[in-house]
Amino acid sequence: MNKKKIVLVCQSEGSRGQNGKKKIYEIIVDGNCVITRWGKAEEDARQSKTDWFGSVYSATSFADSKKWDKLAKGYQIVLVA
Repeated sequence: MNKKKIVLVCQSEGSRGQNGKKKIYEIIVDGNCVITRWGKAEEDARQSKTDWFGSVYSATSFADSKKWDKLAKGYQIVLVA
């Protein structure tokens, strides 16, 4: 199985005192499974969600849509592995 990881980051605009902190969003595709992790880049503890799909194609399409959604919100890609 091919495993793919995309990491995106964005500066927080900080309406709650988080101004300048970096937000991180990770998308990991492993076969027909997509794991998304998000939170503050400065902290190790992050939230995560796992989604299972009927095919690798569906999982990849979902991951791509998440990537484009984050890019539209001002995130930048820092790693594709």
